[in-house]
Amino acid sequence: MPELHPLQAIKIDFPDGVYVDVRLERNVDHRIRFCDGELDDVQATVETGALIRVLREGQWLLASTTALDEINDVIADLASSSVLPPTERDVGVESLIIHRDQLWIFDDERIDHQPTTAKLDFLKRLIPSMDRPGIKTWNARWLDQHRDRRFVSSRGADVSHDYQECGVILGFTLGLAANAIQESFRASNHRLSELESQSERILNELEALLDKCERFAQEAVAVDAGPATVILSPMAAGIFAHESFGHKSEADTMLGDPQMLEDWKMGSRVAAEGVSIVDAGGGLGSGYMPYDDEGQKTGQTHLIKDGLLSGRLHSALTAAALGEPLTANARAISFRFEPIVRMTTTIFEPGTETRERLFAGVDDGYFIETVRHGSGMSTFTIAPGLCWKIRHGELAEPVRIAVITGTVFETLSEIDGLSDQVEIPFLVGGGCGKMDQWPLSVGFGGPYVRVRRMDVS
Repeated sequence: MPELHPLQAIKIDFPDGVYVDVRLERNVDHRIRFCDGELDDVQATVETGALIRVLREGQWLLASTTALDEINDVIADLASSSVLPPTERDVGVESLIIHRDQLWIFDDERIDHQPTTAKLDFLKRLIPSMDRPGIKTWNARWLDQHRDRRFVSSRGADVSHDYQECGVILGFTLGLAANAIQESFRASNHRLSELESQSERILNELEALLDKCERFAQEAVAVDAGPATVILSPMAAGIFAHESFGHKSEADTMLGDPQMLEDWKMGSRVAAEGVSIVDAGGGLGSGYMPYDDEGQKTGQTHLIKDGLLSGRLHSALTAAALGEPLTANARAISFRFEPIVRMTTTIFEPGTETRERLFAGVDDGYFIETVRHGSGMSTFTIAPGLCWKIRHGELAEPVRIAVITGTVFETLSEIDGLSDQVEIPFLVGGGCGKMDQWPLSVGFGGPYVRVRRMDVS
């Protein structure tokens, strides 16, 4: 299939005496934006390039280029460079498993081959819903991306795969002054045809969200600040898992920090019994990545298993430094950046309760339905959007919660119920940021999670 995958035709010359790997990419992005009814922007971006890494006398030398016909010259220059002093540190390349594979799963309907008119038409089907008296300002965006990737190394690795996503984001401000609420609606998938086949359901979900937001703007009351029992929606639980525990599980945060390694000792109890968190890149969705950017096949890594710390996320370098197994979590947002340790799809595993029984166990508490943003390491902060009072096991009036805070281990230990079904939202246009690399497509989710005590205000 050379006409579709020109990266396969590029021949790499590897010099003797050094380890070399090359990550080649072709990245295509499209953007369409309406603001308050007017077409505001249409963009198309195509980039082809490569990141070249040469390991010489224990030191990495890197270069990024968009001139693919000059790759071998760049490799030769790096291999002969002596700008860095020799070292005997182990960066882990000997432990890299050599894979040879081609995994093109989006050739049947590449989003970069779909006409702009079809994408515009889909977006226009949703725009009439923004014509509500309570909506003061709004924007509607179409976003899509297609990525072709190839990783090749001097040790014989040669893996290729693709990724794509497409969808819409509608952001709006509804209500007046202190009662105004800012929310967004997203509909995403891997293929345009999949979105189109779900257009009626998507429109109904948008209308339902707008109805809910109108009620929230009119009826929401201030929360009684203090500790409370909280149920997190699958989206809120996923953000908590990602921000509060996932980032702490990225092993590069622990290098050179003996105290953190002691605090995060394998096998130590970090959560209530029955609580498990996993990271996995093989499933479809916004965290899909069959091979990482060091050519390693992704699988499933248990970060917490039944409340016990059972794993962390690694690149070759961090695995070698800590003497732990590779997990295929070396990722970069593009060929312009070196791979660093990143999550793929991070979720709470399901529990045993039905959603109904989980709520029935709360006499007085709160349900966190949507989240505007979150952050955290040892402590965390979550800024909720739509929240509801739980009274005698039933959803009651909407409540305004500015922030939820806590410490990670204490909060994980307060979890006393998880529903038996997992939901993993597909969030086009979102992503994770780390060390100037943003946005990286990731996934997160989980079941409904009940926490006996969280601080709300």
